[in-house]
Amino acid sequence: MLTKGERLEKIYSVFPWPEDLHSVEGRRRFEEACSVFREVIEHPWVRSILGKQRIRVLDVCGGTGIGGIALAKVLIERGLGIELVINDLRASALDKAARYAKEVLGIDIETLCCDATELHRLGVKADIVLMYGVSTPHFDPYRMIQLSASLARVVNPEGVVLIEEFDRVYGLLCRVGFRALTVERADEESAVITLDAGYDVKRGVFRRLFLDLVSMNRAVMEYRMWDVASVAAILWVFFRNVDFKPLRSYLRGFLIAKEPRGLDPDEYRSLPSIAEGS
Repeated sequence: MLTKGERLEKIYSVFPWPEDLHSVEGRRRFEEACSVFREVIEHPWVRSILGKQRIRVLDVCGGTGIGGIALAKVLIERGLGIELVINDLRASALDKAARYAKEVLGIDIETLCCDATELHRLGVKADIVLMYGVSTPHFDPYRMIQLSASLARVVNPEGVVLIEEFDRVYGLLCRVGFRALTVERADEESAVITLDAGYDVKRGVFRRLFLDLVSMNRAVMEYRMWDVASVAAILWVFFRNVDFKPLRSYLRGFLIAKEPRGLDPDEYRSLPSIAEGS
């Protein structure tokens, strides 16, 4: 059986995400991230912690680090000292993140190859905990609770958690509708389609088969169709206050959480019976 990291590697091999900073798409995504973070850091809750001389940033599910490096670059532009930690399940992505950070920021960073729900067990702490790239679909509701509990433990008491989010319930399910077959990419190198592969009612996740019709490589991904309010409500369980800063669209932006309640993440390690064995 493949590990979570190996499953992600397989999915990205079939349907590559624009995360190479040396590519046109990757560079465009990085510049967009810088532009976004120049707006995000003007939120009062974020601005309130920028009086420190040095800011420690933890980029969760960061991949090759585009989000974390972009945020660090914007903070450096403000004259702040930066420590950057990037977390992901893919060791290959973290190797690239370390190289990109050195190229762009001129600093060495720390990388943590582990499940994001386990970060609190590593003793890591940060002033800003970031999840960029709408990564929440990788977490079913039970794992989202585990993730939120862990993030509430790793963020400093006066710090903030920033989670990029898109309301898929209204933006996709209501506006577009569920599609059993979707053409995801078609060019000279690949022709990737996705097919409905089922739904797990106990965990609230869809299964989608990614298939490259050229190479015939395939991978199945599980994903949760999150909406902004549901993620905000889960965060509210672990933080005393949660806000939403829309960007580019009222359906998309950043959830911002502050003042962790101090709940023990390990209280949520064992799944309830409904989710066991699913």
